[in-house]
Amino acid sequence: MDKRIRDISARLREYSIGNFDNMLALSAKLDEVDAISNCINMLGEELKAITISKNYFNNIFNSVSDMVFILDTKGIIQDVNTSAEFLLKYPQGTLAGISFDSLQKGTVSCFKNILRQLKKPASPFTINDILHTNDGGIMQVSIKASYFKKESHKQLILLTVSDISFEVKAENLIIRAIIDTEEKERNRLAKDLHDGLAQQIAGINFYISTASILAKNKKQAGLLKKSSGALGEVISDIRDICFNLMPVTLMEFGLMEGIKEFCTNFLYNKIDFTIKQNKALPPLSAELAIDLYRVMQEFITNATKHGKATKIGIFFNYSKSVLKMKLTDNGIGFNEKKIRKGMGLQNARSRVKSHNGDLTIESSQIIGTCYKIIIPIHL
Repeated sequence: MDKRIRDISARLREYSIGNFDNMLALSAKLDEVDAISNCINMLGEELKAITISKNYFNNIFNSVSDMVFILDTKGIIQDVNTSAEFLLKYPQGTLAGISFDSLQKGTVSCFKNILRQLKKPASPFTINDILHTNDGGIMQVSIKASYFKKESHKQLILLTVSDISFEVKAENLIIRAIIDTEEKERNRLAKDLHDGLAQQIAGINFYISTASILAKNKKQAGLLKKSSGALGEVISDIRDICFNLMPVTLMEFGLMEGIKEFCTNFLYNKIDFTIKQNKALPPLSAELAIDLYRVMQEFITNATKHGKATKIGIFFNYSKSVLKMKLTDNGIGFNEKKIRKGMGLQNARSRVKSHNGDLTIESSQIIGTCYKIIIPIHL
């Protein structure tokens, strides 16, 4: 056998293990075997260039501190960098082949939302969401998504995911401090009104009521009775204000009882309320209970004052450490973009966000308005 054939065979074996450095020498014959040898050398150069390019890409891919995911169009993870495996605490190679939604563990598909956003002209885009680590932890993340294609022209989706847990925690602490300060001021004002002003007016009303009984002039007695009645209405109004500022039932008996009392005592009592829960709620922190109560208050006030609603639904669903609260009405709806500030929606969003929750709003003249709140519960 021609030695050059053996050299070609040996060179191909070297290529198979990634060694592309040595070249085949050409003979003086420049025959067909030399032509094959020259082609083998060219193949080696091409394979070497590809390997260098691939290694260069892999070095960049795995040196990025952010998590990088490559998904197919069905949301299945095709590849990840080492940062994703490290931060999410998964063993090397175990993330590939699973769905991206399995990292979220929510009822709403994060990947479907990504696909919807990618169809819009503004892509690439950024969304915030929550991912679960392999050891059961929760990570607040910012996700940037865009389409890209491999050499095979197969369309894939590139996700760059940043851990923003620290930023979100700091922001939530600021929001929480503002809300807690507001609630303390409400509590102080309610106490001052109830124990101070209301008691003073009640005392004045007693004297006026007594004077009306003792008055010998019928006209004066009538005026005094009217004054006593007016003061009685003022006292009732102050008590209503105190109740709205700091509902005692909520603090003493929990969220559900507080909501039921509010709906029972709601102004005019002309609203048809439906209150349901799938099971008893878990113990809620005082901050979460008051925040959900305030969101409910805001919703009902807007539904009756602006939405002209006659029916309001308040629904709770608790399952798998997730609390869902849905508020619905049959009103005329509103345009969220136009009256976001006027209706206090930002305040409601801030209260929910301070508990790592999410508030979505749907509103139209056909369906009325619906608030959907999802909050993780850590017992």
